[in-house]
Amino acid sequence: MSFNITDLMSVFERPKIKPPSSPNSTSLTNNGSNEEGFLALGSGTYSLESQNWYSAKPYGFKASLRDKRTVVMFLPINPSNLTITTNFATNLIPTLYGTVEEHSEVRYFDISIEGTTGMAPRFVAPFIGGPDTQPGDAYNSVRKSGRSTFAIATALSAGGFFSKTLAIANQIKDKASDLLNGAPKAQTGINSENSGYVAFHNLYRFLLQYKKDASGNGTSQAPYERHPLTFFNYKDNNQYDVVVKGFTMRKSADNPMLYYYSIQLRGYNLRSVSDKVNEDLSRRLKDLGLNGVDSSSALGDIKSISSKAKGIIGSFVGGINVLGR
Repeated sequence: MSFNITDLMSVFERPKIKPPSSPNSTSLTNNGSNEEGFLALGSGTYSLESQNWYSAKPYGFKASLRDKRTVVMFLPINPSNLTITTNFATNLIPTLYGTVEEHSEVRYFDISIEGTTGMAPRFVAPFIGGPDTQPGDAYNSVRKSGRSTFAIATALSAGGFFSKTLAIANQIKDKASDLLNGAPKAQTGINSENSGYVAFHNLYRFLLQYKKDASGNGTSQAPYERHPLTFFNYKDNNQYDVVVKGFTMRKSADNPMLYYYSIQLRGYNLRSVSDKVNEDLSRRLKDLGLNGVDSSSALGDIKSISSKAKGIIGSFVGGINVLGR
């Protein structure tokens, strides 16, 4: 059979025939109720929690070890930068009369996490549980209260709302007494066991232990029943199975007390998170000192303590009013 170039061109220019629509098909419009069902359909995607856009949600890792233990390590504070690159497996081949597209399913994601562990982070240590442990199970168990590490100790009955203000006033008075006695003492307002310093090293050692277990150099040689490491992102309601490609620690003379980190991951098996994190609101209110006022004399107590501090410092510097009125 012979044909000329005109016949060949007519084949490419021939209009495509649309297949008949199925009577059971459903039309998806921008205002339709099937949007989320379509966008979250099948593997390689995730469902969306619309209220998360204004909520602070945690990030972290879940290691499933060979000995059937599950270790959850939240990022001490949320990262300052999170970059996720989706590698679309697409190839374009130019031909004499057009272009050929080759498509494969999205398989891999390059994830870069950058941040610092801060001074008094909310998460410091990992949580160790059984094989069915989920990050939501560990959330309230390992969450710290941040800077309000030490319990407020005061003889004044002022309740939770003004207790921290009273404590600060007491600290000023004590500092003034130290200055008069000539014996200033170096103190920290953060529990050393819950500092960003400890949190950084716990995060780093957690990843080292994961790598040791994944490489078969850990305490168990049993085969894995699930992927060794998962990165979860409750803010976007998704999680990935990941491998760690690199970990960088950076310290700066500008902020010598802070540890900065950068974690490079290669992820796959994108899916929705399998559980939720529920904030213990009563505990959060207590951490903030908003769990009620037991005495209406709190303001008077604050003023009284401040006046004592003013008197001590005022007499020391010749009556200069340091704290104001």
